[in-house]
Amino acid sequence: MTHRARFLWIGLLFLSLTPAVSLAADLRFQSSTQYLWYTDPFKDKDQSDLVQYLKFGATKLEPTGRLSAVGYGRLSGQFGGENDPKLGDDDGLLGRLYFLYVNYALPSDRGDVRLGRQYVSVGAGSGTVDGISAELRNLGPVHATVFAGYDVRFAETTDRTRSGNYLAGVSVGGSLFKGNTVDVSYLRKYDESDVIREMVGVHADQRILDKAKAYADLRYDVLHGTYSEFLGGAKLFPFQAPVTFTAEYFASYPTFDADTIYTAFAVTRYREGVGRVDYIVTPRLTLYGAYTRADYDGPTADIGTVGVRATPKQVPGLGLNASLDLRNGYPGDLTGFQASADYAFGKAMLAAGISYDVFQRDSMTEDFSAKKVWGGGSYEFRKNMTARLRVEDTETRQFRNEFQGRASVDLSF
Repeated sequence: MTHRARFLWIGLLFLSLTPAVSLAADLRFQSSTQYLWYTDPFKDKDQSDLVQYLKFGATKLEPTGRLSAVGYGRLSGQFGGENDPKLGDDDGLLGRLYFLYVNYALPSDRGDVRLGRQYVSVGAGSGTVDGISAELRNLGPVHATVFAGYDVRFAETTDRTRSGNYLAGVSVGGSLFKGNTVDVSYLRKYDESDVIREMVGVHADQRILDKAKAYADLRYDVLHGTYSEFLGGAKLFPFQAPVTFTAEYFASYPTFDADTIYTAFAVTRYREGVGRVDYIVTPRLTLYGAYTRADYDGPTADIGTVGVRATPKQVPGLGLNASLDLRNGYPGDLTGFQASADYAFGKAMLAAGISYDVFQRDSMTEDFSAKKVWGGGSYEFRKNMTARLRVEDTETRQFRNEFQGRASVDLSF
């Protein structure tokens, strides 16, 4: 996006916030100041970032209360790095605007109209645009979404948005009969006058006697002439006991924007079938298990998971989680487990966890392992001020003692 366009959006926002529009505007801010330290995987050297996130919301901008504004962005500086944007390094101050828009709520809760930078999503795809969107609802059984604008493209450390990149989409759906929802959507991307992505999406779900729910999602890539994603499944809760059975089938064939180099690479279709059971034994104990059959367009793998979540009555504030994973087949065998615990007391919370995996890529190679240990906590100094800390150490075949962490102070006012 050009500097002129940026100033236009910012000007529109501040125009909506001027006292001439409303002297009784309600402003809310959320701030997170974070210090991150880590090891650069490309250069094997220690680096750190100082990052400032800021989000604001403004309501009651005019007498009816229908006009509001929201913004969210980040400012960051890197220490110990070099000016090498290709590797995600930059010795300057970096800024990123995630969204900044004005929202107008239509009368009678009929929908919303937004103007500015915003995240947009329909079944056919999603993205961030500098533009306009409208969401219409409560139109009988019908609802609709439409958006259009500059296609915002974020790189590792830069904003690659430029004039000529456009994104537009539309979704129309409704309820054909009780417990049913159907949506049909369309998305298109442009690079100048060239269409670089054109997708069609379909979603449908149906609840049956409050005992089951079936659902399906489909994405079709018009430019490549192929189905890129399909998800079909059902959830069953047939008993009075809180037991949920889930069965899903998922298929994916990766496709890319036509202006990227990734279109030159060969890809394979991926398919999987999943079966899962969740059993809430008591409000304080949940057991779950899942089986996945994965197909990598020929090679296959069998994956099993069992786990438990618990909050013991004997120790108020304590939460426990543990799971075991087994994998056999492509691209190798794996046995692993994860365990974590968190404990809340007063205004503080402590948490810690460990992950440990043993791999064997094929029968001709030896086993190797990977381990991650982490710990952290938070303390609420005031209702609007919380400090947080998390540290972790990862050990793999490539890295030993890859120590990293994050310390932050979160404010709301």
